[in-house]
Amino acid sequence: MKRMIITCLCLVSAMCLVLLQPAGAQDQKQAVQEKVAAFKQATAENQKSLHQYTWIEDTQLSLKGEVKSTKIESCRYGPDGKVQKTPLSAPPEKKEMRGLKKKIAEKKTGEMKDYMERVVSLIQRYVPPQPELIKADVAGGNASFSPQPGGMLLQFKNFVKSGDLVSFTLDTAAKAIRQVKVDTYLDDADKDKVALAVDFQTLPDGTNYAASKKLDVAAKKIVVAITTKNFQKLAQ
Repeated sequence: MKRMIITCLCLVSAMCLVLLQPAGAQDQKQAVQEKVAAFKQATAENQKSLHQYTWIEDTQLSLKGEVKSTKIESCRYGPDGKVQKTPLSAPPEKKEMRGLKKKIAEKKTGEMKDYMERVVSLIQRYVPPQPELIKADVAGGNASFSPQPGGMLLQFKNFVKSGDLVSFTLDTAAKAIRQVKVDTYLDDADKDKVALAVDFQTLPDGTNYAASKKLDVAAKKIVVAITTKNFQKLAQ
C-alpha cells in the first residue's frame, strides 16, 4: 500500500495541476509541467532512498473499540522491489471450539472475511487513482485545487461513487506528499462508510514515508491501524 500511495503522487500532481490551468495559459502550463517533472524526480529519488532502510511495522486490528490482534514485523525492500516482512511477534492463540458454537463462529468469520475483501477491493479503486477518473472529475467540475501554507490540497468529489471524497495534501517545497484521505462507502452511503487516512513524515535525511495508515470500517466497527517506526539504514 505504501509504495502505491507514494507512486500515485506523480500521477495526481501531473494530471490535476495541468488540467486545472485556464485554457490558453501556456506559460502557466509550462511552469506547472516543470514543477511536475521536479515532483517526479523527487519521488523517484525518495523511493530509491527508502530501499536503503529497514523499519518496524505495527498492525493492530480492533473490533468495537477492543484490540483483537497485534502484529509486529520487520520490513525491508527485497531485490524484486517488493516489501519483505519478517514476523517479530507470535501469532495469537486460537481458542478451541466445538459443535454449534464452532459453526456459528466459522460463519461469522466467513462473513467478516467476505466483507473486508470487498472493502479492500473498493479501496484499490481509489489508490492509485485511475487517470480516466481524474479526467472525468476535472471535466465534470468535481476537482478542486486549493493553495495551503507550504503546499496545496487536491480534492476529488464523486470520484468512484456519488458522494465520495478523495484528497491529497502536498508539500510543494519538499516535493513530498503529506496526507492521503479517502471517504467512501460500500453499498449504503450512511450505513457502509469506509475511510482511509495515510499520514506521511520525513526522516532526518529528507526521506518521506507513510508513518501511519488507518482503515476505518464503520459498519462492522473494525479499525485497522498500521504504524511504522525505527527506520535504520542498511549497512553498505
